[in-house]
Amino acid sequence: MNLMTAKIITTFRNEIMLVLGVILLLITLPVIAVVELANVGVSAAASSLVGVNPSNHKVEIYDPKGDLVTTLDVTTTWPVAGVVTLEFGASDPPYQDHHTGIDIADSYGKIGQPVTTFMPGTVSVVMNVDNQYGRYVFIDHGNAIQSQYWHLSEALVKVGQQVKPDDVIGLEGATGRATGPHVHFQIDVFGIPVDPRDFISGNPRLDP
Repeated sequence: MNLMTAKIITTFRNEIMLVLGVILLLITLPVIAVVELANVGVSAAASSLVGVNPSNHKVEIYDPKGDLVTTLDVTTTWPVAGVVTLEFGASDPPYQDHHTGIDIADSYGKIGQPVTTFMPGTVSVVMNVDNQYGRYVFIDHGNAIQSQYWHLSEALVKVGQQVKPDDVIGLEGATGRATGPHVHFQIDVFGIPVDPRDFISGNPRLDP
């Protein structure tokens, strides 16, 4: 192969790579746009379902039509002691583009901290076998409000059980897709994840 032929092949290869790069970009942009629009949509839906009244500091729950369903007192009961490592709505690649809850991690990286519900309710789902979300417990609080507690080392309740704050529903763990011992704490209203901080003031207490 002479020098001229080598230059032609190199130039041709570069042009092919450039074309492939442009094609890949054109394919990727719509996907990125859809993801971003979906995230914006979730955030907008969440803010329309839950609000805090500035005059009486009550949590107001609305249905998808915009009608007021109920009002609640803001609680101070966090589900587990530790440090908040990821807030609601934060970007968390490769796990979630829009984080659907709050991650509370053990300060010492240990497994076994007791986990409680943030408000009274009825246990609706218990998973004691590892999967993507690890072992978890879901609690129905009525008025289309559901709380979720993922990555438990063990669930300690049964479906149908009535629970209240300070009742231990499970133990903090690192099951499922977890980088360390923590609880993913999520609240859904009408099936849409909303910011748990709308319901809870302050921050979790530190590990003992």
